[in-house]
Amino acid sequence: MKGLFYHYSPGKDVGHGVHLFRLADAVKRRFGPSLELTLLRDGAGYPAQKNWPHGRALRLPRAGARRAAVLAREFTSGCDFIVTSFFPLGRTGCAGELLPLLAAARRGGAKIYSSAALPYFSWPERELGRLFGAAELYDRLFIHCPPGFDLKYMARAVAAERRVSPAAFLGAFKKLRAKISFTGYVLPARLPAPAAKGKYILVHRGGGSTSPEIVTCAIKARPLLRSRLPLLIVAGPASSAAQLRKWRGLLRGARGVKLVKETGDFPGLLAGCAAAAGTAGGTVYEALRLRRRCVLIPYLGEPGAEHSDQAARAAMMRDLAGARVLPYAGLTPASLAAALDAALSGPAPAFRGKTGIFDGARTTAALLGEDLDV
Repeated sequence: MKGLFYHYSPGKDVGHGVHLFRLADAVKRRFGPSLELTLLRDGAGYPAQKNWPHGRALRLPRAGARRAAVLAREFTSGCDFIVTSFFPLGRTGCAGELLPLLAAARRGGAKIYSSAALPYFSWPERELGRLFGAAELYDRLFIHCPPGFDLKYMARAVAAERRVSPAAFLGAFKKLRAKISFTGYVLPARLPAPAAKGKYILVHRGGGSTSPEIVTCAIKARPLLRSRLPLLIVAGPASSAAQLRKWRGLLRGARGVKLVKETGDFPGLLAGCAAAAGTAGGTVYEALRLRRRCVLIPYLGEPGAEHSDQAARAAMMRDLAGARVLPYAGLTPASLAAALDAALSGPAPAFRGKTGIFDGARTTAALLGEDLDV
């Protein structure tokens, strides 16, 4: 059995790469040692390609004839199935190169799947016909959340992007429902047991490509906190050397604060904390599963390039788990310290989801196995 994972990521992507690697691990466990999985990626360097133990991991040339030749070879190499990360729902910059390749792969007998971490699409309302046309090439569109959770929050938040109305957004998912499989959240295969009483406060900014003021404010917030718990700050793997030098300068003489660039076990740190503060990326689902107290500072993008996904997740976590939500604009050490103290003094989240909502990787692998008779 041969499978191909295509990950188009022209920016400093961290979350989608982690998500895709977890999914591949589950597929490999479900299919067994006879499965060979090839990864094609560009841009993203996290997780490192050495962490892909399932077959070949190829970094695509940026553009031109060499890139086209590699893609043509891999998509027509007799794969049994192909998984594209996010496309056709998002990352539309790859549409020009990908659509002819997918059509050729289908003619060769391959099953075609999409993996999307959330119910979202990047197409403007006037171009929804292109989305529906691309979706025709797919056997399934896997969306890795439970039905009835993220979608309604995304529909409310997407208006901030000013490219599609909430009604058209929901209408597109209704039109695609025959193709869509909601799988539940893709979490690590094993999560550590959550600590009854955490020994530190965890602060992070996701992959580290946005929201640097979270780290700056956290360092300055330490003396303002009523809690005496130490702060552990994870700056993120995309943090620059200049940023780290600045923050280490701020730390001179500070007590009760530890700064690290990255960690190999973020879920373990999350399980052991008393409260977590940071952006509202995919780690919120781990926090929801572990029932951690949270202060969320969603990244909303830049003017003219707004993003609604973190705002939607933050609103959902507020409703399901009592998360405090702070705007990044105007974030101060005092506002962060006050929100953390309020979270620590409040009740622990009581959310307990139904069976399967945190089992998205295994559910996806099982559906692939059914389709491919494995």
